[in-house]
Amino acid sequence: MLAIGMAWYLIFEFYPMIKIYWAFTNIGQVAPSKVSFVGIANFAKLFSMAQFRRALWNTFYISFLKIVVGFPVPIIYALLLNEMRFSFAKRSIQTIIYVPHFLSWVVIGAIWYIILSPANSPNAQFFELLGKKPIFWWASDRYIRGLLVATDIWRNAGYGTIIYLASIMSIDPNLYEAAIIDGANRWQQTWHVTLAGIKQVIIILLILRIGKILNLFKQVFVLTTPIVRSPSDVLMTYAYRTGIQQMQIGYAMAVSLFKAAVGLSLVLLSNWIAKKIKEEGVF
Repeated sequence: MLAIGMAWYLIFEFYPMIKIYWAFTNIGQVAPSKVSFVGIANFAKLFSMAQFRRALWNTFYISFLKIVVGFPVPIIYALLLNEMRFSFAKRSIQTIIYVPHFLSWVVIGAIWYIILSPANSPNAQFFELLGKKPIFWWASDRYIRGLLVATDIWRNAGYGTIIYLASIMSIDPNLYEAAIIDGANRWQQTWHVTLAGIKQVIIILLILRIGKILNLFKQVFVLTTPIVRSPSDVLMTYAYRTGIQQMQIGYAMAVSLFKAAVGLSLVLLSNWIAKKIKEEGVF
């Protein structure tokens, strides 16, 4: 059962690491016969490029919004579903919020482009009822980051909800009975029993989420256009554009290696902080 998953990671995650040394060469900038070792020249060039600094800022800003706004959503969903007493409604809602996780970003992009189109769409009909001109959400610098956060929540919140619900189911029912005997109301039971019982899971998932803070590509690549590049260009789309479209392979590899190093550092730092506050980390 593990073979397929392991093969995928070996081919697409570990095998490309063999080419890491490209980040220290001028490959793509000169003829193949003249490729040479340039040390950290590509890394020194990073922060001198305004586009790289913009992409770095956008990456951190969008990821920060996703964590602050999006990370609590599946926890809230799980708590609300846990309080539901009608099993049919509970299963139905759980299925509805989980389905988007199985859709690719291409499909999700098509769905939301249709919904938020400025013509012949629910968006256009809504603004028509208000007597106003429809907003072209996908072509607005003002709204594009919010759309990226909202669509990410819509797609992934259901998956996180399943994990938290499974953790809640593992809490000993005797703890709730003891809390009731002590006079705890529903909110106090949720705070002191339910949330306390899944605290370790929350911390582990938060650490893993922080480790992926720079892994923004598919969503941004599919949902954005050059019109809104300024507020939405991130490190991976910048690396794609410089490495694939402009063939500055060595420089693009340096961008990717920088992203990987920062991601690893954030995981180690957040895990260290979790240990310092007497909580369980990932390792």
